[in-house]
Amino acid sequence: MGISGNAKALCKNCGCYAPADQFKLHFTLKQMVCNSCYTGKNQKDDKKKSEGAAAPVANTPARPKGWDKDDDYLEKASRVRKQENQNHFTKIPGTDQVMCNCPNCKYQFRYDPYRKVPNACPYCNAGIPRLKTFNLL
Repeated sequence: MGISGNAKALCKNCGCYAPADQFKLHFTLKQMVCNSCYTGKNQKDDKKKSEGAAAPVANTPARPKGWDKDDDYLEKASRVRKQENQNHFTKIPGTDQVMCNCPNCKYQFRYDPYRKVPNACPYCNAGIPRLKTFNLL
C-alpha cells in the first residue's frame, strides 16, 4: 500500500501542514519542503531576506562627519591594493618560472608567466591571479 492522499506533513521551513505527496527536495535548503516554500511564495523567506538586507547596514562601522563617496572609494581601493600585495608568487632561482600559491585552496605549483601555463590551478581549477609585479620576472 502507498501513501494515502490525505496524509499531511509538517514543513520544517515554514511550519505549516501540507499534503505529504507534494513535498519536494529544495536544493539550497537541502531539505524536503512544501510546494509554497519550494516555489518561494511563503512569507518567512521574505522576512529573512529583509532581515538579511538590514543586517549589513547595521554591521557597517560608524563613519566620521564629512565621510563621502570619495572616502568610500579610497577605502575600497586600499582594500584591493592590500589583496594584490599578498604574496601569491615567489621567483624560482635560475628559471623563468615562479612558484604560485593558489589563493583559493593554498596549493603550490609552478607557473610560467611568459607562456601563462597552466591557465588555472591544477588542484581546484580556480583562476590564477595576475602577476603585476615585474620584479619577479
